[in-house]
Amino acid sequence: MDEQSRNNGIGLATSVGKALAVLDSFRGGGARLGVSQIAARAQIPKSTAHRLLNVLVDHGYVDRLDARYQLGRAAFELGNSVAECRPRSLRAVAIPFMIDLHRSFGATVHLAVLDGMDVLYVEKIYGHNGVDVPSQVGGRVPALCTALGKAIAARSDEVTVARILGAGVPRLTPKTITHTALVKMALDRARQSGVAHDLEGSAPGARCVAAPIIRRGSYEVLGAISLSFAISEKLPTTVEVRLIQAATAIGVRCP
Repeated sequence: MDEQSRNNGIGLATSVGKALAVLDSFRGGGARLGVSQIAARAQIPKSTAHRLLNVLVDHGYVDRLDARYQLGRAAFELGNSVAECRPRSLRAVAIPFMIDLHRSFGATVHLAVLDGMDVLYVEKIYGHNGVDVPSQVGGRVPALCTALGKAIAARSDEVTVARILGAGVPRLTPKTITHTALVKMALDRARQSGVAHDLEGSAPGARCVAAPIIRRGSYEVLGAISLSFAISEKLPTTVEVRLIQAATAIGVRCP
């Protein structure tokens, strides 16, 4: 490869990285952003952000609304092409069981997978009980701040658990359990009972119960499902059993 080709390759890689940084600037809220906001989040000059936004608009990945921008439908289409959204995926198998749980309890139902140190929300059905759980599909939260993450960790191998614990638990709310010994105790309880609990650890006013989804005939943890209630609500007596039944059925049906 000659010097010019090498420099062109480096330039292309840099441009791609900056374009991805522009797309990443839409993560974590702020559906419509101005150029200055995008440039600040992407840590690039405003002129560069403007140039890249024009390219992304032309390709449908970003929409321009007056002087502001939002993700376009091409981004939506691409995002829904990931493995979790395909036919016979974990999400596709889980949705009917999530609907059943929602109908039975009227609560918010989540489906999540472990991604690094976080749980990544794959699906959500909003509840009628008024509890505010500020989660969204495609969003992520530090795993051990949630019942979902604790349910997954409780059934994961020792290496995975050590990796997650080693990263520490950030304090998202005043009620987040951050002490390693207490987190380990919570994982032990979840391992014994089959469900994990969280009381306002990731969202004030919310209590969550989650069960891990294990692939049939193996020890592979595919993810977890949860129900969220207001902290003032008394948990229905059948919640834990129904969650375990649903998680087991999902694991049996996943290819």
